[in-house]
Amino acid sequence: MAKSSDGARRRGGRARVSDPATAILLAAESCYLRLGIAKTTMDDIAREAGVSRPTVYRHYANRDDLVLGVLLARARDLLDRARRLIDTRGPIDAKVVDGLQFLVDAGNRDEMVQQLVSLEFMDGMQGQPDASRLAVTLTTELWAPILREAQDTGEVRADLDVDAFCTWLTYMELVLLNRLNRPGTTDASNRAVIQNFVIPTLHRTAPHERATLPVAG
Repeated sequence: MAKSSDGARRRGGRARVSDPATAILLAAESCYLRLGIAKTTMDDIAREAGVSRPTVYRHYANRDDLVLGVLLARARDLLDRARRLIDTRGPIDAKVVDGLQFLVDAGNRDEMVQQLVSLEFMDGMQGQPDASRLAVTLTTELWAPILREAQDTGEVRADLDVDAFCTWLTYMELVLLNRLNRPGTTDASNRAVIQNFVIPTLHRTAPHERATLPVAG
């Protein structure tokens, strides 16, 4: 997958982008936002970027590779902003509550995120294992170092399985994001969910962690 620097993909117009891979990435993002991911073709992207269709395939092997490229660039920009906010918070509880709230609020305002969590997109990317695990990978990338540092300082229980927690946290983020589409759901109610269900897991073993699975046979 072609890579581009975060600074190069800022909304500055493609006229100032000399790298074809970055220009194609910006053109794809523009098309996805305007037409939707499912309805955008490689021809649409080539026209938007002002290059030929073979040039697009020279830099991105297929449509899914390009979708993942756009998603990664956009997601890393969001994670960088979240990380800067989290770094301003002191206790781990405040980092998690405010960090999650920021991610959910930003995701709710982001048209691309709304498309990416849709069933239509998920169905279209079923053959791409990297795409299906991407949300978990990015959540772990952001939160695992923060949680392990908190374990070292005694703020988080030592027996917390950080990787498993990050996987669960990914699904919690999706739940919180979907809750905002329901009438009557507010930022305050989402914050209460985080405070009442996520934070306690950092400090004491949750019921689902204590459960013993039955042995088959």
